[in-house]
Amino acid sequence: MSKQNSNILYRLVNVWFAFNALLLLASYLPHWSNIPLLTWINESFFFGLLLLSVSIFLKEKHNKDIYLNLSLFIFVQVISIVSIFMGDDFLFGNNYSGYYVVTWYKIISSFLFNFVIVYIVFKYLFANQKTWLRYAACFALVFALLVINFFPYIRNPRFIFTLGNSYFVDISRRVFLNYNLSLFFIVLYGYLLYKTDKIIGIYINSLLAILFIFLMTDMADWLSQIYQFRIFIINQYVLTINLILLSVILFKKLFFLSSEYGQFYENLISNNIKLGKVKIQRHRGEINAYLLRFIKFYFYHRRHYLFWLSLVTAILFAYFQSSKFLTLNMTAILVCITTIFAFINALYKKRAKRKFTLP
Repeated sequence: MSKQNSNILYRLVNVWFAFNALLLLASYLPHWSNIPLLTWINESFFFGLLLLSVSIFLKEKHNKDIYLNLSLFIFVQVISIVSIFMGDDFLFGNNYSGYYVVTWYKIISSFLFNFVIVYIVFKYLFANQKTWLRYAACFALVFALLVINFFPYIRNPRFIFTLGNSYFVDISRRVFLNYNLSLFFIVLYGYLLYKTDKIIGIYINSLLAILFIFLMTDMADWLSQIYQFRIFIINQYVLTINLILLSVILFKKLFFLSSEYGQFYENLISNNIKLGKVKIQRHRGEINAYLLRFIKFYFYHRRHYLFWLSLVTAILFAYFQSSKFLTLNMTAILVCITTIFAFINALYKKRAKRKFTLP
C-alpha cells in the first residue's frame, strides 16, 4: 500500500472509529428492544461506506454524479437508525411518528436505489448529454413510478393506520414492485454492455454487479415479508455480506483514484477514451485478473463442477430443512453469482474473439 493510500485509510478509520464511539453511546439510550447486535454492526458498515463514497465523490472527475447518487442512498441508510429511538416509550416522538418515519424511509430508500441504478444506465446510453438532462429524465421516470406505487401513502399521511395488520404486507408489496425498475435496468445495462462494451469508468461494472446482488437479496427480503416468513437476524447476516462486498469495491476505487496512474487514467476517460488516435486500453485490476482466471477455469474447462456444486447445495438445504427465508436468500445469492460469472465469461470471450479478428 502506498503512503498516500495509507494516509487516506488512516483518516477514514479515525472518523469511522469516532462514529462507532457515538453509536456505542447511543445504544444505551431508550430504543426498540428487539434490535440485535448485528444491526448496530451493519449501521457501522453503512457509515464506513458513506465515508468511502463521499471520498470517491470528492476525488472523482468523470463520474462525480454517480457517486453523489450513491452517497445520498447510503446517507439515508445511515440516518434511518433514528427511527429505533422513536415511540411513546422511547427517546422522542410517539408511535405514530415512528411508523411514519419508517414508512417514508422505505419509500425514499427504494426511490434512491432506483435512481442510482437508472442514472448509471442513462449515463451509459447518453454519455454525451448534459448532466442536468440525464438527472431530469432519470428523476421523471423514477419519481413517476414512486407516485404510482405509493400514491395512497402520499395522498393520506394516516393511510398506514387504515391498513391495520396488513400494513407490513402492503408496504412490502409496493417496495418490491418499485424495485423491479432497478432489476429491469440492470438487465438492460448487461445487454448494452455486451453489445457495445463501452467504458464509462473504472469499477462501475463491479459496482453494478454488487448492487445486483444487493437488489436481489433485498427483493427476496421484501417477498418474504409479503408472504410472512421473514427471519430478521438472517436478513442482517445477508446484509452484512453485501456491505462487505460493496466496501471492497469502494476501497479499490478510492485507492485507484489516489494513485498517479488512476488519476491519469480517469483524465483520459474524461477525454472521450482517446489519446490522439490511440484508443485507451481497458484497465484490469488485480482482483479482476484473478476473478477472470477463476471464471475461465470453471465455466470453460470445468463446467460440470458447477452442476455438482448446485446439486450438493440443494441436497444440503433439503437435508438440514433450512427455513424458507434462508433458502430464498441463498438461492438469490447463488443465482446472482452464477449470472454474473456467466456474463463475465461471455463478455471476455467476445472481447478475445474481437481482439484476434481485428486487422
